[in-house]
Amino acid sequence: MPGVHTFYDGSTILEPFSVITGVEVDRINFVSCMFANLGCAYLYRKYCAAGKVSRFTRTIVPPMIGLSFILFCFGRAAKHLLANSLVSYGIMCFAPPKLVHKLVFAFSMGYLLFIHSYRWAILNSYTLDITGPIMVAVEKVIMMAFNLNDGKMKDKKKLTEEQEKEAITEVPTLVEFVSYMFNFQTVLTGPVNNFSDYSKFLDGSHVSKNSNGNEPSPTFVALRKSAEALVYLFIVATFGSWWKVEDVAGEEYTKLPYYRWFFWWFFTIAVVRCGYYFAWVFADAVCNMSGFGFSGYDKEGEAKWELCTNVRTVQVEMAQSFKETLDGWNILTGQWLRKVAYERAPKNVRTIATYVLSAVWHGVSFGYYFAFFTAALFTMSALTFRRSMRWRFLDDPSKKLAYDVFSFFITKIALAYATFWFVTMKIHPALGVYTRVYFIPHFVAAAVLFGLPKIFPPQKKVPQPVASENVEQKKEL
Repeated sequence: MPGVHTFYDGSTILEPFSVITGVEVDRINFVSCMFANLGCAYLYRKYCAAGKVSRFTRTIVPPMIGLSFILFCFGRAAKHLLANSLVSYGIMCFAPPKLVHKLVFAFSMGYLLFIHSYRWAILNSYTLDITGPIMVAVEKVIMMAFNLNDGKMKDKKKLTEEQEKEAITEVPTLVEFVSYMFNFQTVLTGPVNNFSDYSKFLDGSHVSKNSNGNEPSPTFVALRKSAEALVYLFIVATFGSWWKVEDVAGEEYTKLPYYRWFFWWFFTIAVVRCGYYFAWVFADAVCNMSGFGFSGYDKEGEAKWELCTNVRTVQVEMAQSFKETLDGWNILTGQWLRKVAYERAPKNVRTIATYVLSAVWHGVSFGYYFAFFTAALFTMSALTFRRSMRWRFLDDPSKKLAYDVFSFFITKIALAYATFWFVTMKIHPALGVYTRVYFIPHFVAAAVLFGLPKIFPPQKKVPQPVASENVEQKKEL
């Protein structure tokens, strides 16, 4: 079949397990590599710790393992991952510094768009193919190019504190670049981190000592996250093979009463989310087990390992607004979009630029674009509803509780509704599902966005008196 080896050409050595379990071999390969990753992370931290081996050894070992996993999972399809990354590195080495970020962005995103388009045109079924690692690699290489431009060309006074911290002044060596792009901790599913943090990890300066003068151990945190990820894997393995999202559009389910039908809609979407939870939480555990991911200490002096945290599952599931849900989902990709699009684009188009980049990065399937449009509409309407209504319920605890409960359930309904097209990707069967509910949530969200403030105006802000001295200081600023 044309194009098959372009995207997936993984090992078939575990095919017997696929036959026994009924699970596709691409998924078995992926999960097997994730488990192997955790063991490699422990061994890497134990035997390749900073001070025990040279920096070169710490640098070269992660990509050797990572590329082995890539070849096992995707075979010859790895050529696209390598081509995109290495050509981008060549651009960084030879392009004018003032253009390097633009050229790398254009090439790497163009290559990704080609892969997305070719995949959409050729393949009729979904597999865990090479596009996932390419998407992660594109984030990394674009981030590095912008950091390089910040370090070489921009005046430090024009940089934000975060940009100055992450800026790099020289193109990394080829070995460092390969290690950053293909390290076993992040090559399969991410998360994406900036090169500055990864370089400190290789140096051994990534983790600061606690009040006792010792470096905190990530073992307990990594094992806890691994256990959490296994719960999500169990849910997917138990229910994912019985119920598919597409089943909701089938005749057997559409004949059900609306409340039962929507329950299955909500349930199947929740199972899909658990698949993402497993991949991201387990990848976070792998990073931590290897010693990567330290993010400081909390108020009690306990070490935090959140630098590689890509999802906050409790926040997503318990959110009382759509924005709160999105803020806890694919966190580091959200930060990447902010750093390379929102903060860099002209102010009058920065929001549009961010949404466009996000959509193109995800793919060319129509479902993605409809899902992003719906998510944007729901986010704005939820903010409008909150401004117009929430303050009216704060004077009484019981009224506040009622508002919170209402917001929680509406958010869950909105999440299941908005993400159905994202999960199925194609026009059908999603169009039939949305038609059955007459697109009512869209109309309600639009009515809230444009009509609610006229009926229930937001609370007027009470002007605060400002001392004349402060006014003069602000004028000077």
